[in-house]
Amino acid sequence: MQKLMLKHKKGVLGLDTVKAVMITFLVLAVIGVAVTLALVSLRDSNIFTSGSLEYNQTEQVVANITDAQTSFFTNTGTIYAILVVVVIILAIAIVIAVVSRFGKGSGGGGL
Repeated sequence: MQKLMLKHKKGVLGLDTVKAVMITFLVLAVIGVAVTLALVSLRDSNIFTSGSLEYNQTEQVVANITDAQTSFFTNTGTIYAILVVVVIILAIAIVIAVVSRFGKGSGGGGL
């Protein structure tokens, strides 16, 4: 019975959540870099006449996407800090639960 319970312990200390968030950020970063590279190569391919509406719109799209990526990834430090605090709180809760469980079984002699 103990072996079965140990196999199903997922999400210990919320590490699965932290892993999922980090993988999501990495995927978003790769997608963002790919989109930026595609748009910059489109802009620099000289298929639009300089000063035309299409050229100006492509410039604006590239500027908007790079600004959005920069502002999003500057906030990831805050998100990681929040995740670290959550993991620390969960670790403290697990330590308290384990200590209280072992404390009940000791049967220490009181007055």
